[in-house]
Amino acid sequence: MRKKAIHAGILASVFVVAMILFGYAVNRNHIDLTADIGNASLPRVSFVYNSYKINTLVGYTSELEMATLRDQITPVIDGKVQMQIQENDKEVRSVAYEVYSIDGKKKMYSQDLELSEDKAQIEIPQKLLEEGERFLKVTLRFDDGRASYYTRIADASKWNLDRCMAYVKNFFDKERNKEAAAELQPALEPNSQSDNQTYQTVTIHSDFEHVTWGSLQPEVIGDVQWQIKEANSMYMSVMLTYQVDCVGEEKDTKDRYNVNEFFRVRYSENKQMYLLDYNRTMNQLFDGGAGDVDENGVLLGVTDSDVDYLVNKEGTVVSFVQERQLWNYNKESDELSLVFSYADGENPQNGYDQHKVQLVSIDKDGSTTFTVSGYVNRGSHEGEVGVSVYFYDINKNSVEEKVFIPSTKSYPVLANDPGKLLYYSHSSGKLYVMQEGTLYEVDLVHNTRTTLVTNLEEGQYVSSEDGHLLAYQKEGSINQATRIEVLNLSTGKGYQVDAGAEESIRPLGFIRNDFVFGTARSGDSGTTASGETVLPMYRLEIRNQNNETVKEYQTENVFILDVVFEHDMATLKRAVKNGDFYAYTSSDYITNNEEREESSITLETYTSELKGREMRITCEDGVEDSSPKLLKPQLTIAQDQMTLSFDSVSRKGTYYVYGYGKLQGIYQNAGYAVKRAAEFNGVAVTARLANVYESGNRPYAYEISDLKDTTVREGESTLEACMRMILATAGNEIDFREELAEGESILDFVNGEVAGEALELTDCKTEDVLYLIGQGTPVAALTGNGNTLLLTGYGRTSVRYLNPASGEEDTVTFEEMDRMVSASGNTFVGYTQ
Repeated sequence: MRKKAIHAGILASVFVVAMILFGYAVNRNHIDLTADIGNASLPRVSFVYNSYKINTLVGYTSELEMATLRDQITPVIDGKVQMQIQENDKEVRSVAYEVYSIDGKKKMYSQDLELSEDKAQIEIPQKLLEEGERFLKVTLRFDDGRASYYTRIADASKWNLDRCMAYVKNFFDKERNKEAAAELQPALEPNSQSDNQTYQTVTIHSDFEHVTWGSLQPEVIGDVQWQIKEANSMYMSVMLTYQVDCVGEEKDTKDRYNVNEFFRVRYSENKQMYLLDYNRTMNQLFDGGAGDVDENGVLLGVTDSDVDYLVNKEGTVVSFVQERQLWNYNKESDELSLVFSYADGENPQNGYDQHKVQLVSIDKDGSTTFTVSGYVNRGSHEGEVGVSVYFYDINKNSVEEKVFIPSTKSYPVLANDPGKLLYYSHSSGKLYVMQEGTLYEVDLVHNTRTTLVTNLEEGQYVSSEDGHLLAYQKEGSINQATRIEVLNLSTGKGYQVDAGAEESIRPLGFIRNDFVFGTARSGDSGTTASGETVLPMYRLEIRNQNNETVKEYQTENVFILDVVFEHDMATLKRAVKNGDFYAYTSSDYITNNEEREESSITLETYTSELKGREMRITCEDGVEDSSPKLLKPQLTIAQDQMTLSFDSVSRKGTYYVYGYGKLQGIYQNAGYAVKRAAEFNGVAVTARLANVYESGNRPYAYEISDLKDTTVREGESTLEACMRMILATAGNEIDFREELAEGESILDFVNGEVAGEALELTDCKTEDVLYLIGQGTPVAALTGNGNTLLLTGYGRTSVRYLNPASGEEDTVTFEEMDRMVSASGNTFVGYTQ
């Protein structure tokens, strides 16, 4: 069974790769140079529609996997796109553009462009857009290189673009004025889904007072960036990004915030506009100025409650991340240091937000190791995507970049890439990288590379969110291994976990620093409704770093097929056994009880009348001086700095979920991805950007009527018959009786033979799979009793199906179909091109 655990952490979320190459050798007698990171120098590219400037793009100086750049979509009007360039330090010498297939694999058109006052009209042959979305790549050439800019494009003739954009602008213009905003109230849906205790996140379910900013009196500062995230004939999603100044809690003070405001709107057939979703987040900027430190500690204000911070053992120094800036507060020396920030500087373009700063470790004196992952907006790697490992020396007041690891994936995909490992230990000077089942130890001091573990398959190893803990199977396949090695890469210590007699054990993941593993019995092998052979686990156990059991999970006659980790919680995908067949049953959830180590410096929430819920880093014994000295460490780089290079690949079986204008997660389970997309009213796509699910974008009714050979052939199962018919609608003729190997899963066979992708959609409702039918592809519904039905159409409340065992057709309600497939764990099998 594939391991499908997911981590959102940057350190544990780094690229699937083919090989590691050393870019530069490390000179042991290297010369350290002090450098200014400089300002952003690459031009920006934007597009113009009427009076709107939309979809501002940054330039990439290295090649990227185009399919990972699914961020915004640009409208093509009558075959034309209006483009403008905002030059920076680099002068544009020439411009060209190319149109690619949506998976980025096939170039379909290319042309040079003539600029007129930094503007140009891009022309797209209409026939290229007849089958849906494409990628547009614009390349700018300079005297010293080039940069590429990417966006999805599509024919916008049916988007209702004018009405949707006008609705968003009207809402945005009036929300900061309570009298004018009164007309917006009917569009809101206030209910208990919003606690109305914070301005950090405001949704369509918040009350009118919070939607209209309470008493904060926001004033928009600078430009408002418009991005069209999704668009079709049914709805449009738009993200506005901007800054505001709001009144502060002290007299005559102002606080600045970064704001992301998401709208999903629809223009209906009855010529009415509807607000389908609304989500606004605001995070206060921290600048170390007056009022940012008081007698209680460091005031972070209105911000996300998941603040990344580390405290040294003495409880005298804290490093914390606020809005992609790393700060260090030394209580004993009364110093506050801005350790790292791309936004620091005079150029507004320095503040581009597609990166994340994440803490790795803090020494007893307060020196801090951290990473910066994502798009490099300034400095020597400008225009690249990757991970830089830095060390902040509090005694020298300097920051040194230890290594840079470029990636061919966009920042959102890099940030969410599941289950991979990157960890740097400053005390040993060693970097640990897990790639393609091989664990490498790279000594950055002595310029050596050692292979520690080889030949691990997916699911045989897991790492903690920050990467310092690794667990992997010792010898044997994933279903046969009897020993797990657990390593603490920061200390070099570890322990082993052994299976009992006639049992195997499997590493599943970490909840904070506690290790979760599962135990299976050799006699429990069986198959799922889709024919996949599985060896489920009957028991889960959680152990702490001292190899002590802190929790056990076991339920009689219930087995665990899969575990998904998110937000310090494990979701257990469970099944019950009937003979040799496993049917999915309800999920369960476990957490650990680990608390952050006790310290005199802690993260706390407090409430103010003006701002509601706020965040504070609290010092237990108080702060004597509320006006610390502000420092800015020097950036030190080595003249012969090491760079590790990666060459990544993408595989079937990976699904991306987009919602509220951003990538929400990457999953290896199609059914789970669909459910998550439904929760966000969003979109689930494959790694090739084929849609698996899209909320609100399907016909109200649809019927597939041109199926042929609709009964079971001799020697063919009903699942094979359904899959044969599904593939035939997509232009693939396959006879499974002749081609399916003995014991081979039908899904694995299909995914190995055709360009599209077979989808196992478990634990889904009938309504969740109707999107695929609305795209013209039937869906198989597994009843769990050995029979499979083919869903061929639907109405507003009913679904039509074909029974290949008898050739008969019938129509039932969605609820009735849900009951018919319940014995299989609500399992469907679909297909997407």
